[in-house]
This record gives sequence, structure tokens and C-alpha cells, in this order.
Amino acid sequence: MDERRLDRVSLLGVLVGIGSLGLGFMQVRMNRIASGVPYPLWRAAPPALFAAFLLLLLIALFLAARVDLRLPERGGLTPEATALLLGFTGDLLLVFPFVAGGLSVARLMPPNAPYARVGLAPGSWLAALSGYILLLASLKALPRRRFARLAVASLALILVAVFASAGLFDRLSILQEWMARKDRFFSQLGYHLVLSLSVTAIAALLGTPLGVWAHRRRTSERSIFGVVGALQTIPSLALFGLLIAPLAFLSRRFPTLGMIGISGVGTAPAFIALTLYALLPIVRNTYIGLKVVDPALVEAGRGMGMARGQLFLSVELPLALPVVMNGIRISLVQAIGNTTVAALIGAGGLGVFIFQGLGQAAPDLILLGTIPIIALAVITDRLMALLIRALTPKGISS
Repeated sequence: MDERRLDRVSLLGVLVGIGSLGLGFMQVRMNRIASGVPYPLWRAAPPALFAAFLLLLLIALFLAARVDLRLPERGGLTPEATALLLGFTGDLLLVFPFVAGGLSVARLMPPNAPYARVGLAPGSWLAALSGYILLLASLKALPRRRFARLAVASLALILVAVFASAGLFDRLSILQEWMARKDRFFSQLGYHLVLSLSVTAIAALLGTPLGVWAHRRRTSERSIFGVVGALQTIPSLALFGLLIAPLAFLSRRFPTLGMIGISGVGTAPAFIALTLYALLPIVRNTYIGLKVVDPALVEAGRGMGMARGQLFLSVELPLALPVVMNGIRISLVQAIGNTTVAALIGAGGLGVFIFQGLGQAAPDLILLGTIPIIALAVITDRLMALLIRALTPKGISS
């Protein structure tokens, strides 16, 4: 194996997949809160599935040695085909734990135990992480192949949708938790997403002018960054707690505020705190984006007779926009994660399931909140990346 051609990210994915074999792949609980008994893959799944998992790892290991597109291919698979196959292998590894779990429930379910649950153990999540790493390596190796990237990125979702519609996952413990809370799950998911988007939008409306001000008035730069930086260092629970007392006082002092939903707990303190947390990336990126604009371009605009406002809207802002949007992208992903903690003060969101699961010692209920939050963060990050690419001027992107 030529060391120069070894893709280390792909190799890491293969090693993570191999490591999953040393952990429990499935676990059986006598009820939803009992301690689980772990089963490794070779005991939990049929032999054919275990052989298929090993085969996928061997294929990924072979492809990891040939996925580097920086070197010319002398024969065999083209670099693009190698990267595409690596991505499809990653998709299969990503979906494999759920398929294996669905097919293993009947083998592992104890008799005469109506409340028993069969769920995924740490080895399954490690195997899924292995597939995700291979998927990222493939997408990185296909930067200019949009159709191929779309095929790689969507195959896992298509497979999960097909198997889920066939009912393969219905007997897994996490699906049973979801089915028992389906209506509430969708309402909390929608609330989580709306709160995160609203917080980011308000932070963008406040943070972008602050970044412009810090760039225009150098005397204000230190004060602005000092304040937003200090807000970022306050722990989230502490900031929520600091807001409870003044908001409760205001709602009692002015009953109209309480009538519109402003109180010491609930959405109001969560919204304020999350907005304050979202400011720093937007302010910083706006400042940096304007600062790196070539002064020669600004001087050329002045030479053409542009006023200061015209210069900002026609020259500086378009050139700084990709950096500014990256700040908004960071704030949005951060808000999706921070909104989880807001459930502790009655604001709702997917964090409700996480903290209920912690209180009940129910791991599957914790996962019911955790997995969608991770998925939301990844999906919004990728969508924002596509939006930034579309808004980036062609001269800059090239």
C-alpha cells in the first residue's frame, strides 16, 4: 500500500468501524429503564449480517488507500469512481446498525417478557460514526461533482426511509419511545427549530450593525467585543438564572407583559439569553469580513464618485457577505445546541425529552431528543453552506 495515497480520514473511519466490534452492538432490557445486557455483533445479528459488516470494512479499507484525488490514477478505478464507491460504502455502514438492529430484535427478545426492550448499544453508534466519517471523506474528495455528491449524501436517507416505511425499525426501543410520544415530538421539534431560527435572525439584525460599527469606529471596537465576548463566557444556565428574577419582576410590575408571555420562565428568558449567545460569531465575522476587503477596491469606488453608502452596499458588503454569512451559520448551529438547555426553564424544545430521559433513567428517551438535535445541526449547517456558496460573488468563489 503506497503511503502517499493513504487517505487518513477514511482510514480513521475504518478503524472506528473495527473498534465497534469490541463493544456491545445491541442491548436487551427487561423494561425501558432497566440496565441493558449488551450483545456483540456476532451474537446479536445473523451470521450473514456479520459477514456483510466485515466485507464493508474491508472494501472501505481498500478504497481508503486510493481515494486521494491529488495524484494521477495509473489504472483501475478512476479517482472519482473510488471516492464515489467510498461514499456509498459509508452510506451502507451508516445505515447498517439500524438494519441489523431491526433484523435482530426477534433473535434477542426474551420470551414471556411483555415489557422487554431491544435497542442499539454503543457499538452500533460507533459503527454509524464510522460510516459518517467515510461519507465526509468521500464528499471532500468530490468537490466539483455535484450530482455525485448529491447521490452520496442522499443514499443513506433514502435507505432509512425505505426500511422505516417497511416497518423494519418498529420494534427497536427508540422507535417505541417515539411512537408513544409522536405528536408531542413533532410539536417540540417545530418549536425547537422556530426558536433557533428566530434567535439567529434577531442576532443577525443586532450583530451585523454592531460589526459594521466596530469596523467604522475603531474607538468602539474594544468595547463592543468586550461586551459580546463577556456574554459568551457566561454559562448558559447561569445566564438563564440571571434573567429569571428581573423578567419575573417586570411581569408582576407590568401585567401587560405577562399577558403577552413575558415572565421569569418560559420562552422570554430563553429567547433573550440565546440571542445574546448568538451575537459574538456574527459581530466578529462582520468585522473581519469588512476588514479584509481590499482597500484598493474601496479607493477605486471613491474614484468613480461613489458616496459612502454606495461604497458599502455595492463594494464592501458584497465582498464581505460570505464571511458575514459564515458567522450567521455558526450562530444558527450554536443556537440549535443551546436551545436544548432552555428546556430546563420551561421553554420547551427537544431538550424536554433529554431531561425527562435523565430524570427517568431512560436512555432511549435521551436519544429521542439527542439524535434529532444532531441531525438538525448537521442539516442546517449544510444548507447554510449551500446558501453561502450561492451568495458568494463568482469572482471571489473562483
